[in-house]
This record gives sequence, C-alpha cells and structure tokens, in this order.
Amino acid sequence: MNIKSLQLFECGYCTHPEKIILSNGSFKSVKFPATVALLNHETYGYILFDTGYASHFLEATKRFPYSVYAKITPVTFTETKSIKYQLEELGINQKQINYIILSHFHGDHTAGLKDFPNAKILTFKKAYEHIVTKSKFQALTKGCLLDLLPENIEERLMFIDEMDEMQLSKSYGDFSIGYDVFEDESVIAIDLTGHAIGQFGIFVNLQSGKRVLLCADAVWVSEAFEQLIFPHWIANVIIEDVEMYRNNLKKLNQLWIQNPEIDILPTHCHKTWEKVKQGVIYE
Repeated sequence: MNIKSLQLFECGYCTHPEKIILSNGSFKSVKFPATVALLNHETYGYILFDTGYASHFLEATKRFPYSVYAKITPVTFTETKSIKYQLEELGINQKQINYIILSHFHGDHTAGLKDFPNAKILTFKKAYEHIVTKSKFQALTKGCLLDLLPENIEERLMFIDEMDEMQLSKSYGDFSIGYDVFEDESVIAIDLTGHAIGQFGIFVNLQSGKRVLLCADAVWVSEAFEQLIFPHWIANVIIEDVEMYRNNLKKLNQLWIQNPEIDILPTHCHKTWEKVKQGVIYE
C-alpha cells in the first residue's frame, strides 16, 4: 500500500440539538466538528479528504440566500482553523496539495476548495450533477453553497464513479462494490448515498497495514453505527435518501462488529475530534 500517513484536522464546528441526529438523545445543543484528513501518498504526494470550513464560508453566508444557512446552523470558525492555515503551520504549502477527495458538496466540506487552486478534485459525478444545475436557493436547500465552488471546477474535476467498479472482499464487510481511486488499492471509495446523493467514503489502506474508513456524513456520530441508532424523523428533511441512509448505517454497524481492527471515522463525530486533539497520526 502506498499511503504513508493519515492525519486529522478540525476546521471549525457547528451546533445542533443532539436529538436530531440521535433519536434517543437530548435536546441540548452539541458541537459537531468539520474534520479534514490529510493523506500522504508515496507517489501522488499530499491529498486532502474534504476541506472543512474556511473564510469563504463566512463571506458567502453574509448574503442572502446563504445567510439562512448560518442562522439555521450556527458556525464557530477562525482563520487559524482553516486547513490552509494549519497545513502552512506544518510547512505544507497550498500548492503541494495535488488532489482533494471531495465526499459531497455540502458547504462544510467544500468551503476550502478555493484555497487549493492546483488540486484536482476527485468526487462522484452523480453528486456534482445533482447540484450543479440548481439555482443558488435550490442548492441551498440541499446544503450546498454554489459560491464556494471554484470558477474552474469543471476543468479540475475527476469522477470516481466513472472508474471501473471492483468487487470487494469480505474484509470490507457488506460493502461489496468499490472504486480503486489510485489503482494501487491504497484508497478504495464506496458509495454512501443517503445524507446526500453521491456522497461517498474511502477506505484508506496504510503501508503499516492499518485500515481506516473515512465515512463522511454517513452518520454524524459513532454511537449511531455502534448502537444502530437512527436519526430523529425530523432529520429526514435533510436526508436525501432515507432508505439508503438506513441501509448504509446497517452496513457500518456490521463492519464495526465484524472488523473491529478498522477505525471508522465520521466527519462530525466527537470521537474523531478527540483523535485530532490527541494529535493522532496514522502511519
């Protein structure tokens, strides 16, 4: 495998009532971090998985209709939390990011795209096509802020779901179909449509033999797949495909039970955030 390391970053956070994402939770407001992963590939160099919040998000949400997003979902962010700034602190220039693997087009995942103008953007075609023809307001109802997308995005896009499908072994649990993103089995993408159309996650197979699943927003918190807890019915308003969401949650539950050696990391989970705070680097 050609992934030398995987490092996690927290790039701002939003707040929601806990009960929305866990039906047995309380109505208290809890923090949900926007985490980003940095992969170091032996051949392809630095690769980001999503981009978290960025100053572009704050600027866009000053104006209608995007201001509605900021009111419904309060966000806490400072420039020092941007992935661009945090990478610079590590001595990694924005031009060194060669690829961004974009799990889906919601604003808390796309806000930093403009900070990495040289990066190719790897995503699912069906995710892009689902939002690109919509008006700003229509896209906003899907959680997407079109102003956050680079003007030259179509020149930079590469569609993972146009690659050849591969049959996955039992070591991937009930996820039977995947895409070998770099044709070396280091990053295997799986369709996690549900929360958003065309959302996907990636299995990262490190050189050490360690395996990590970055499952994006397939669930908001780990307790959901560990205890098989579905969101409150109110959350169905923002879930694009409820049946697929529930199916993928069940698959994650079985993967967690049958393959405990795989770390399953949702983007917004407090357990993922704790790994950021502890400075965990997978090698």
